[in-house]
Amino acid sequence: MMLKAFFCGDIVNFTNNSEFIDNQLKYIIRECDFSIGNFEAPIKTEQMIPIKKAGPHVFQAKETIQYLKNAGFTIVSLANNHIYDYGERGLKSTIEELGRNNIQFVGAGMNFEEAYTPRIIEKNGIKIGIIAACENEFGCLYEKQNRGGYAWILHRIIEDIIRDLKKQVDYIVLIIHAGVEDIQIPIKEWRELYRRFCEIGVDVIIGHHPHVPQGYEQYHDSFIFYSLGNFYFDTPDFIRSSNDSYSVVLEFYKPKNLKFDIVYHKTIDGKTRMVDKKEVSFDLNILNSLLEKDYEERNNSICLQLFQRYYYSYYKTATKFSFLQLVRRLLFKKSLYSYLLLLHNIKIDSHRFVVQRALTLLTEAP
Repeated sequence: MMLKAFFCGDIVNFTNNSEFIDNQLKYIIRECDFSIGNFEAPIKTEQMIPIKKAGPHVFQAKETIQYLKNAGFTIVSLANNHIYDYGERGLKSTIEELGRNNIQFVGAGMNFEEAYTPRIIEKNGIKIGIIAACENEFGCLYEKQNRGGYAWILHRIIEDIIRDLKKQVDYIVLIIHAGVEDIQIPIKEWRELYRRFCEIGVDVIIGHHPHVPQGYEQYHDSFIFYSLGNFYFDTPDFIRSSNDSYSVVLEFYKPKNLKFDIVYHKTIDGKTRMVDKKEVSFDLNILNSLLEKDYEERNNSICLQLFQRYYYSYYKTATKFSFLQLVRRLLFKKSLYSYLLLLHNIKIDSHRFVVQRALTLLTEAP
């Protein structure tokens, strides 16, 4: 017995492109028993109000959900850093529209319990449990609160959920939206955590958020795909990007055995098109090799570069004292932007991990 599933990365259809997936990919998606992608932002609705946050607010066309259904998608992950950009209204409207189109969701909800509830897919005598969670960005339910939001990957109950789910299913897939953007390797903190999840029962980890592909590895009997990259992303910052990336088709067997195929694709003329591996700008074998030799040295070097290039100035801006800020504080009691920027860099796990490692390296250097 076998169950086949399609997994892809980040999806944002900002421009309401009705044909953003080519027919070759649609065939692969529909051929699978279930197909899942990361629905990166809420649908556009009337009277949307952006939440207070540092960083961009993102939404996408309401019709995107219908387009995904037509393409063959059956479930989406909502555990990402933009799904709560427009608060309760944006999240609720998205969940309701998914329901109308008979698409399941995982990783977010209108309350804490719903956000942390896994989905169980059962077909051909095989049960697969799906968990989705994200790092602690704006909209994260890092504790029980009287609002909606998404699951936090570092919450202590994630391991409890894995252990409990392991008793109910044949396989566990953990979808994680985390990591530093635009780098070729996962930072060490995430890599160690992902391996830990595999040790306690996860069979496959599907990663995204860095916007670019990263390598994959087999860890014991489990597979970790650190970042699939963007499946389709057409916000103004990405509208000209080719989004070279990959998806994974997994085959789950009973008795237990896992196989997978890599599907390469990129954005060409406004469509995510399936291409040969020679046509993308990355070499997956090279990305995999970066996880092996000199990984720790490479990780340390990247953290130092990121700190010097970005994070130092972020903290400096957030805590900078000037006459103008003094006036603002006297008039408004606080500088909201400075506070949000500081909170952004403290609460988001990837940012905190990088800064901590970089400062440790700098202060421990002889």
